[in-house]
Amino acid sequence: MKRSAARSATQLFTRSMLHAVFGSVLVFSIADQNPVYFLVAMLGVGMAWVFSVGPGRPAPRMVINSILLLVIVVAGIEMLRIGVGVNAFTIFVTLLMIVKLLDLRTPRDDGQVIVLCVAILIAAVLTSNSLMTGILMLLAIALILRAVVLYQIHDVLERADARTKSIGQRARIDIRSMILATGFLCAIIGSAVFVVLPRNIGTQAFGQWGNGESVSGFSDTVELGRPGFISQSSTPVLDLTITNRDGLNIGSEDTPPVYLRGAVLSEYDAGRWNRSPVMRAPLESRTALIPPNTSLRPRGRVDTTQWDQQFAISIRSSSNGPSYLFAPWKTVEFRVGDEPMRVGLDFERGIFIKDGIGGKLDYTVRSMNTKFDTIDFESFDRRSPVTPTPIEPEIAQLAKDILVEAEIEPDASLRPISDDRIALSVIERHLRSQYTYTLDAQPVPPGEDATKWFLFERRAGHCEYYASALALMSRSIGIPVRVLTGYIVSDYNAMTGQYVVRESNAHAWVEAEIAPGHWRIFDGTPPAVFHSIHEPDPSLWRSMVKMYESVEFLWVRSVVGYDSAARQNIVGSSAAGFGLSGLGDSFLNRLAAGRGQLVLRGAIVAGVVFSISMLIGITLLRYKQIIAGILQELGALVRRVRARLGASQLAAGTDPRFDELEMLVARNLVGLGIPKPSSVPLKSHIRAHFSVGDSAPEWTREALVEASSVLYRHRFSDDPNGIVPEELSKLESKLRKSEKCIAKRSWSTSASKALGRP
Repeated sequence: MKRSAARSATQLFTRSMLHAVFGSVLVFSIADQNPVYFLVAMLGVGMAWVFSVGPGRPAPRMVINSILLLVIVVAGIEMLRIGVGVNAFTIFVTLLMIVKLLDLRTPRDDGQVIVLCVAILIAAVLTSNSLMTGILMLLAIALILRAVVLYQIHDVLERADARTKSIGQRARIDIRSMILATGFLCAIIGSAVFVVLPRNIGTQAFGQWGNGESVSGFSDTVELGRPGFISQSSTPVLDLTITNRDGLNIGSEDTPPVYLRGAVLSEYDAGRWNRSPVMRAPLESRTALIPPNTSLRPRGRVDTTQWDQQFAISIRSSSNGPSYLFAPWKTVEFRVGDEPMRVGLDFERGIFIKDGIGGKLDYTVRSMNTKFDTIDFESFDRRSPVTPTPIEPEIAQLAKDILVEAEIEPDASLRPISDDRIALSVIERHLRSQYTYTLDAQPVPPGEDATKWFLFERRAGHCEYYASALALMSRSIGIPVRVLTGYIVSDYNAMTGQYVVRESNAHAWVEAEIAPGHWRIFDGTPPAVFHSIHEPDPSLWRSMVKMYESVEFLWVRSVVGYDSAARQNIVGSSAAGFGLSGLGDSFLNRLAAGRGQLVLRGAIVAGVVFSISMLIGITLLRYKQIIAGILQELGALVRRVRARLGASQLAAGTDPRFDELEMLVARNLVGLGIPKPSSVPLKSHIRAHFSVGDSAPEWTREALVEASSVLYRHRFSDDPNGIVPEELSKLESKLRKSEKCIAKRSWSTSASKALGRP
């Protein structure tokens, strides 16, 4: 008996520990989007549970030491393979937790397992800041909290060797109450800490571990011909709000796609595009730490006041170190968000980079829409020089043939500058109409130029092939062109008023200088097929996804992005009189101004409340038996009244069975053409119509007479419940058949009259 009671306490904690392990592993697998980790980890935990934890037999020390040595080797290999990061740390902790499950000898070992679960949860937070991770994190914390409370009870019982103390139903209720109270207290303390300590506290010390990296879908180099399949992940990368000069949101689901520029690529060599030479300068010479809410503008003769659109961009999770910041062409102002940022800007080429610790980034850019600007082509006597590029003769000849067929001069020295835009449009149209868009990236044969292979052999490819082909053919006819990689924006969420940019929106296109200093966007990718792949479908599932993304956006903006500025908005400044600080100071000032009067009023109110409470308490204690008797009598009276009300309602015909029967009788009478008036009793009505030689069938008369008798017995008999349910069922069946036959006979009679038959 003693050992059974001790096992019940241990088993209750053991199950809670298993739930905590499962929850922590699940949260990290979702945060890291790694189902393989979840399957392998749960396989190891399951084996440890079956062979060691469940039977209560720890593995031998020799086996534990051997497995521990293997864990260290595997962790070392992972660190060499993927580096010292969150993933390698989590794999090591998970393997260590499985080893510890095989070696549970004392309550101290059990506590170490819970600590390792907490470490895995911390790794999940450092890996992803998505809403799903946050929801699962709360559930896992609840499981760990339950395990911690039960661990304390388990530890006390083990230390005291109190095997006679079983955990019964009453004790479990108390444990649940303790868990709820502890969870509520932890939630209050955690919320207070969250408000007081914003996210950017300690960024310099821990920022390199923070919140993972987004898959950008672009880079400094585009290498055509790499085998594989282009990623179509719907993971959000950034959020974008577009407003006009009046601050009005001009986003819409029907607006043309917006091109957000990232890397500028200008050098080509056998299927490989590299970044612009200006980016080869040392990073330290291009970046500087910019204070919060600082606006940067280009130097020179550019009129920065003539901007058309403002883009508020929020990158959900940027990578550590140097990375591109996205902006449209042509940007004339860059404004840093509420946090300082180390940035490097090149307004002339439209290149913006950031350096330092990654995480959530907010910034705003203003741009000029140059698409419809009027250009005085007569004022230009020569083009800008074209970047020297090795172009295959077949590619250059194809460009010439396309222009000759369109009756456009292919020789740049003879072609007017005003015709460059038309020439580019012709080549762009040729690519869109003669080639197939596909996300399947096939390997290029060895020794072949990737762009040439795309144009003359495969004739199918993704956006990078189209951009490369358009750029090389344009340069071959003397037009300066550069390749851009970034994102194409079209997914508008009307709930948040923002565009959601995903990893699958990564794109490549070109910008051509149609006149010196005037660059325009050209995109050879077939728009119909491209947008059908990249634009979301208007289905019900898509609407549900948008609702979820709206909530996730609030999560990222309010929780993940909570910083010093957000705290200032909540807490406020005592000088300004806003926020919690302002309210607190106002209350203290009022208290100081009328201190004596407030103290007197407070004392009077407290005395009255105390006296009334004491009087009620003494009365209840003095006359508790009398009050209990009165309450019992009231309860008995209520029960008797309810019973009588129920009987009277039943006698009044409110029983649904008899209501149904009465309705069937009424429908049969209506079908026979003799509806019952409300002032005539049912039996009298039936006797009056069926006593005369009417044409009603005999079985219909019998059913109606029998039904009227049952209804009278139910209403006026002393024992209305004496009617057998089987009798009601048979009678209802007869009346339904009668109703169908009456309806059929009426239809036949009407048809005969319509045909002129007797």
